[in-house]
Amino acid sequence: MGKSDAPLLVIGIGRGGTSLLTACLDGHHRISMKSEFHTTRILIGDNFAISSIKNMLEERLQAFRKICDDDALQYPGKIWGNKVTTEQIYGLEEYNILNNQDIDIFERFVSAMHGYRIVFITRHGASCIDSKVRRTGQPIVRAAIRWCYGIRVFEHLLQSGALSFWCKYEDLISDPKATLCRLCDALCLDFDENMLCQTTSELMLPEYRHGKFLSEKAQKLPELPQDILLLIRPWLNKAFY
Repeated sequence: MGKSDAPLLVIGIGRGGTSLLTACLDGHHRISMKSEFHTTRILIGDNFAISSIKNMLEERLQAFRKICDDDALQYPGKIWGNKVTTEQIYGLEEYNILNNQDIDIFERFVSAMHGYRIVFITRHGASCIDSKVRRTGQPIVRAAIRWCYGIRVFEHLLQSGALSFWCKYEDLISDPKATLCRLCDALCLDFDENMLCQTTSELMLPEYRHGKFLSEKAQKLPELPQDILLLIRPWLNKAFY
């Protein structure tokens, strides 16, 4: 398998633009994307049997790799890809909690998915946290902490050289063609204009299918309580905001 044929993982924080970027990639004639394919069941561990807490990390990673590899075989001639949220990667941290360990979960995940090209998308913490609270009803502190964890994943992947490409959600919606052209260059692919037609893709929930790139979302940030802003400020810097 050549570099330009290697499978993809789109990673980002929930409510951070992963669905839109996944849909755009799926619009490329050479790419076939899945959205959170077995990520909740395996990475978070819902409905995934635990044979022993000592082996749970390796078993989840091996199972996830196998199910991705097996499904990719169903799309011969295509570059297969899957969307993963950092909240789902966080599910693997249970291994450290239950085994009183300090294993580098990010390194183990990247190692298990060796050969997959990772594309990461970030979004400003204020927008991401506000959207999570409004859409899911989760407490704002939990949403903020999960956002910070997502940026920790991003920082690790960036510093380790594991990323093939990363972009900001704000750039994707403000200048989608330029952002997607850079993405295609990074993936050694020619740009496909159909990537710009995916704002109604079935890979996104119906309420996200706006029929256009919502550039206005990049212009104004929602207001957050001061204590939440103080919590996320160091992580905003790490994410280049």
